[in-house]
Order: sequence, then C-alpha cells, then structure tokens
Amino acid sequence: LRHLEKSLLQALNDSKGRILDDDHVITTLETLKHEAAEVNRKVLETETIIAEVEKTSQQYTPFANYCASVYFALEQLNQIHFLYQYSLKFFLEIFASVLNNNPHLTGVTDYAKRLSIITDDMFQVAYNRVARGLLHEDRLTFAILLCRIYLKGMKDEPSYDDEFNQLLFIGKSIGASAQLGTVEPIANLSREQVENLTRLSMLPAFSNFRNLIGDSDKFSKWLTSRDPETNVAVIWEEKQPLSKIAKTLYALLVIHALRPDRLLAAGHMFVKAVLGDNFMSESEKVFDFGKLVETEVSSQTPVLLCSAPGYDASGRVSDLAVELSKGITPIAIGSAEGFSLAENAINAASKSGRWVLLKNVHLAPQWLVQLEKKLHSLNPHPNFRLFLTMEIHPKLPVNLLRAGRIIVYEPPPGIKANLLRTFSTVSAQKMSKVPAERGRLYFLLAWLHAIVQERLTYTPLGWSKRYEFSEADLRVAFDTFDTWIEVAALGRSNLPSDKVPWEALQVLLSQCIYGGRIDNDFDQKLLECFIKKLFVSNSFNLDFALTDSIDEEGRKIIMPEGVRREQYIEWVDSIQYLQSPSWLGLPNNAETVLLTTRGQTMVRKLLKLSDQDDELAYNPKATELTSTDRPQWMSQIRDVAEGWLKLFPLKLLTLKRSTENIKDPLYRFFERELNLASRFLAELRHDLEDLILICKGQKKQTNHHRMLFSHLNKGLVPENWRVYNVPSGTTVSLWINDFAQRIKQFEAVYGSFMADQSRALKKFYVWLGGLFTPEAYITATRQYVAQANAWSLEELVLEVQEAEDFSELKMDECSFGVTGLKIMGAKCSAGTKLVISDDIWSNLKAVQLRWIHVPGGDVKKPDAITLPVYLHSNRSCLLFTLDFKVDSCVSPSVFYEHGVAIFCNTTLE
Repeated sequence: LRHLEKSLLQALNDSKGRILDDDHVITTLETLKHEAAEVNRKVLETETIIAEVEKTSQQYTPFANYCASVYFALEQLNQIHFLYQYSLKFFLEIFASVLNNNPHLTGVTDYAKRLSIITDDMFQVAYNRVARGLLHEDRLTFAILLCRIYLKGMKDEPSYDDEFNQLLFIGKSIGASAQLGTVEPIANLSREQVENLTRLSMLPAFSNFRNLIGDSDKFSKWLTSRDPETNVAVIWEEKQPLSKIAKTLYALLVIHALRPDRLLAAGHMFVKAVLGDNFMSESEKVFDFGKLVETEVSSQTPVLLCSAPGYDASGRVSDLAVELSKGITPIAIGSAEGFSLAENAINAASKSGRWVLLKNVHLAPQWLVQLEKKLHSLNPHPNFRLFLTMEIHPKLPVNLLRAGRIIVYEPPPGIKANLLRTFSTVSAQKMSKVPAERGRLYFLLAWLHAIVQERLTYTPLGWSKRYEFSEADLRVAFDTFDTWIEVAALGRSNLPSDKVPWEALQVLLSQCIYGGRIDNDFDQKLLECFIKKLFVSNSFNLDFALTDSIDEEGRKIIMPEGVRREQYIEWVDSIQYLQSPSWLGLPNNAETVLLTTRGQTMVRKLLKLSDQDDELAYNPKATELTSTDRPQWMSQIRDVAEGWLKLFPLKLLTLKRSTENIKDPLYRFFERELNLASRFLAELRHDLEDLILICKGQKKQTNHHRMLFSHLNKGLVPENWRVYNVPSGTTVSLWINDFAQRIKQFEAVYGSFMADQSRALKKFYVWLGGLFTPEAYITATRQYVAQANAWSLEELVLEVQEAEDFSELKMDECSFGVTGLKIMGAKCSAGTKLVISDDIWSNLKAVQLRWIHVPGGDVKKPDAITLPVYLHSNRSCLLFTLDFKVDSCVSPSVFYEHGVAIFCNTTLE
C-alpha cells in the first residue's frame, strides 16, 4: 500500500494540466483501487489463518506443557541418584523421534488422532529410553511421576493432588500426624494401620471408613491374603461413579495404609490404569542393543554401560560388533599406557569409522573429564562409536553422564544366578586340578559368596549396611584356597578332610577376604556363623546340608556329589528358580520386610521429586492465587505450620541446678537433654512463625526461609532441624510427630523432677528412642549405680528383664525402666527367654535394665546370646548390647542369621 501511495503522489506531481485529463493519473488510480481490494482480501485471509494458527496452538498447548513437564522431571531425577543426568539434547532426540520418525503416524491424517498418538508416544518413548538408564528399583518411581504429569493434562480427569499428598504424607495430613494419640482401635488392625486410615480419612471419600470396614470376616481374609491389590476392599464412598483411574488410586492409598508390603504391586496396577497395560512391560524385555547403537545414538554420543560392582557388560559390545561385522578396538583403562592407547585409538577410529571399547573407566574419573572435553572437539566419522564400561561410582563426571547415553546392567537376583556367574568365571581345567577335593572346596566357596552377596538385597536385615562384596573377593578367595590346598596336598591326588587346614581357611575368609570389609561386630558374627557352618570336615560327607530346613516340611539343601565343574553346573541348573529367603538363613517373612522397605523408599523418592515450584509453572490449575495473592502451595504451608505450632508448648522449662543434684549422673544427663530440647524448640517455633508471616505477606524471605520452603515442599526435614540422629530418608511429617512425642517426654521428666527432685529421675520410665543421646543415658545409669555402691565401672554388667507391665518387675536401686523397645524376628517368653517368632515385630512393653556387680569383669552365661540394640531400624547406630537366655537346643547362629535385633525408635521409618 505504501508503494501504491507513493506512485500515486508521484503521478499527481508529474501531471500537467487538468488531473482528470491525465491518463497516467487515471491509470494509477485504477491500479491503486484494484490493488487495495486485493490487499483487503489478503488481510481477511490472514485473519482467518491467524485464527486457525491460534486454534492449532491451543490444541497443541497441552502437549507442549507435557513436554516441558517431562523435561523438568528428567532434570530432577538426579536428586534420587547421581547417575541420572539428562541433557536437553537427550530430550530433543526423544521429541524428534516421536514427531518425525514415528511409525504409528503412518496413514493417520486426522489431527486429533495424530495429537493423541504423539502424546501417548511421548510418554512411552521417554519412559523406554530413560528406564534403560535407571536402576530397576527406580523404574516404578519414574513411571508414577509420569502418571502425575499425564493426569494434570487430562481434561476428563482431575489431577488428584489431594490424593497424592496423602500418599506422600504431605499437605494437611502432616499437621494431623501428631494428633493421633487417641485413635479408637479396630479389630484385626494394628495401631499403625488405624493411624494410617485416620490420616486417610481426611479425604472426604474415606471419612466413613470405620462403618465401611465393619467386623466382617471377608475384610479380615482380604487383609491377610497374598495379593490384596488385585481385589482391594472398598472402604471409600462413591457419591458419583468413579473412573478406573480414581478407583485404582484409591486402592493404592488403601494398600499403602494397610498392606505397605504390597505397595509396589499396587503402584504397577496404577501405572497400567493411567498409561496402559503395556507401558512398563516394554522396558522389561531385552531391548535391541544393535538398534540403539545404529539408530538412536550418533557418532558424537558415547554409550555408557554402567553396572553393579563385579558385573562386566563389555561382552555385550564385543558380541554386537561380531554380529554387525564392525571393527572394534578394546582397551582396558587402569594402567599408565592405557590412557595413551585410548586416545590414539579414539583419534584413529573417529576418522576410519571403527568402534572403540574402553573398559573399567571408573578407575580413572579425572581422565574422564579430559575425555569429555576431547569428544567436543572431534568431528567423527558417521560410523564411529565409543563405548565406555564402568561400575556405578559417585565420582563419574556429571558432564560425561549428560553427554552420553546411559544403559544400566544389573545382575539377575537369586542364588542360582549367582552360582552360574561364579562358575562361568572358573575354568573346568582349574577345578579339575588335583587333589580331587579342590572342586568340592570351590563349590563351598561359591555357595558362601552367593549367600554373602544375596543377603545384601535384604539390607538392613541381611547385613546392617550394603558392603561392597564383589567378584574380586571371590578371586582372592580362590587363589588363597589354591595356595593352602597345594601346601596341604603335597602333590597327592586326594586330600582327606582331616588334612584340610579348616581353621586357617576360616580365619582368612572371616578376617581378611570377606571380613575385611565388615565394620559391625554383629555382621562379623553372622559371617563367622556361615563360614564355620560350611568349612568343616563334615562338608566332605555325601549328605552334608548347605542350609537348615527351608520349608515347613524340614527339607534341606544337600551338597551335590561330584568333583567336576560340569557336575556342579548341572546341579545348579536343576534347582528351582525362585528361592526363598530361608536359603540365605533369613526368615521367610524377610520378603515382606524387603517389599515394605522398598515401598517406603519409593514414596520418599517421589517426595524428593515433588517440587511445587516446577508444578506451578506448568499446571494452570495450581497457579490460582488466593485472596492474599499468594500461590496455593504457600497457603498449604501456612495451614500446616499453624497446625504444627499447636502440637508444641510455647516453651520447655529446664531443670534447676543445685550443689546437691549436680552430683547425680542422671540429673546431669537430663539437664543436658532438656537444655538442648528447650533451645531447639524455640528455634523450631521461630522458623514456623516466620514461615506463617511470609505466607501472609507480612515478612520478606531470606535464603534460610527459601531453604525451609524447598525442603517442606518435598516433605524433607530441613538441615538445621536435624540436631539429633535422624535416618536420611525420614519425611518431615514423621519427624514432626516424633519430635512432638519427645517434647511430651521431656515435659513429663520436668514434672517428675519438680515433684520429687532428682530422686524422681531414677524412677522415671524412659523411652530410649525419644532421647537425643540414648547411649549417654545408659552410661549415666552405670555411673549412678557405681557411685551409689562404690563399685568400679568395669565390674558392672547389664542384665535385662521383660514383662507385660512394670508392676511385674522388682525394681531396686540398680534397676531402671525402659519403654518403647521393639525386637525384630523374635519374642520374649518367660522373662528374658528368647524364641524365634513368625511375626516381624514384637513389642517389649516393660523392660528392666539392671546393673549387676561381677567382680573380675563380664562373665557370659552359657545359655545366653548377645543381641545388638540399635537406635533406628536402619541399623546404622549401634547403642549397646543385651544378653538374652535361649534354649540350649537352639544354636545362637539361628538368631544372627535371622537378623534378630532390638530397636529403640521405629517411628521415623
């Protein structure tokens, strides 16, 4: 139009005489009129196109939000494991694959159907590619995270934020967590189950759960069934018909409350309901490694094969190279010349298009930093591929993990798989060397190695912590056995059992090879139990039992006959695939303990990934502001903080010191405890009051407050609140409940002291798990008795008695009452006589700790067993030990193998 206006003005300027008589001007006007009409028509078309573009943009906005949320979910995964590092490039490759290389879109022209396909495939492809780089235990966590993202964008389903908050024990349920002391019991349900249901009743659908449960036998049978998640008892009300997703989510909440050991199974059913029956099954299959190498990754993307210690995945690369007829250069990293060989091989292969395989690169984390920088400067041949095999190690460079494609390999679980891996590393020639008994000793060692490693799966029940037992230990053990066998056999073809240096082998295994990694006395006793049971002269007998009874019929696993490697492999192949925990010496309910622990771990990881700030950015429903122009999550934090403040007194009074009571060890202990509790209570109340003022807009945030908000949003305990020993995975809701109970105990201590001064401290029945330093209390009681009787501390021995009530115990001047203890895997009968129990937990309701004077030191009774007393059920903090009587016909090793132990505080896990 500007051009036409300019040409018209020029024509008018150039005209001579009358304008109407100038043909040039008239022609210009006609052209201008015609062009103006054309422009108007184009403008109308443009408006139509803009409207269509706007409509299409709105149609694809949910998909865009999905993509953004999935990307930020990938960014957050490193919070649950250092290995999970994903770059924007990785996500864009997923995005391009879904849009440009999607076979599901072939022949589909309807826009709505295409959008539905790419949305579903976005989640599927993202899960499949990410799941390859996740530990198996984290796959369900990631799948549920994707479910939450998917639900937020569904028009016909709510986001179920309140339900997820209940699952994660955040939101309003936190504030009520410490107000459950007066819950009414329900038949066939434990107190913990009733408390969980009471929290759940804050959801309107579950408010009438007591009437819906009733006393029916059907509910009791369901509660004890093997797979309750398949037919969950309906204890919620449906005011209107619920969708399949809603029913499955409610079932998940019920399972979490009543049968936490089946939470993982219920979680899988929830994922199937939201994202489809086959959503997770694709990643469980053996994926096409060749397809990944040739089509999914480029020559500039290294393939990182990460595995558990002792598991080598390099064979997969070598096999693939042979299958695809690719030239490959394998190099082991670890020696000085290995670095130069690797760099030369990469330079040459990047030009020629060969493959390079670098093994065990975790041994050189500093060199990996240089390698990552070198890869950026390469301009490689399209056929070039770089493979790095490594153990999962925290010092692996983050930038390399983000730049590469991670694939995690985990060895299959079970004794059978472990034995097969062991015999695959031992040659038949080595096992068949004289003497003939060498093969039998090798098998015993392989069995011990399998037990030692497989019990790690059941940590902290199997072992108190995850020790790094590996194939290196096994190789050293084989070499050690070879040395001693050669010395004992002196070249003979047979070695009698009485000539085998059993004691030397036992000591080397228990103190050096495997025992060298152990730093817990009771784990050491457990290892020695297995070694002394296996490496004895009776092991050469044909009917030697490798395990005690493994089922109710009393069957045992008998060591196979034969001396050749092939015979042992044939025997291993013949054993049943699914082994029970009793094969490892554990109780059969250890599987329940394991599944419960894994379910709790999954919930904690979901809490870590629950970041309200990110959710607000991509969830239009959550961005609604309250009347005070504050985000909804801030209103929630304010309500929770106000509820927490009601659980605590305004201040905690401390004990008044005098010249007389300061001499009392018990007074000095409780004075320190109450002073610490009083100071920290004041700090806690100050933090909560600040958060409330910030949420109301009456105070500005500082970095400290931002840290508090960040932790509370994720359900975590802020660092400055961890003034005493707290398990690393403890949620803030459990912590608040626990701290409220501690304050109540300290208030009771103060009340007793004011009533009868320091004499009352001796009579106070203490909840050991509610003290900041419980081991110091045991020391104080010992000092009290020693001081009162003028005895030496070294001559005092701790004796224990248990009863239903303290009235049944005779408390004297050397006795102290303790409450709140629980024992795992056993129960007390007839005072302190210990027997193995089928129940996971048994309460020690009233416990008397009594110091006995034994001149000359500790003298252990022959029919007694020493058990550990831990602070928490994660067994990370050993406080002291107690001696319990056992039947003389029961071996103490049974108690150690079953993981029997006593715990002071089980409320934080």
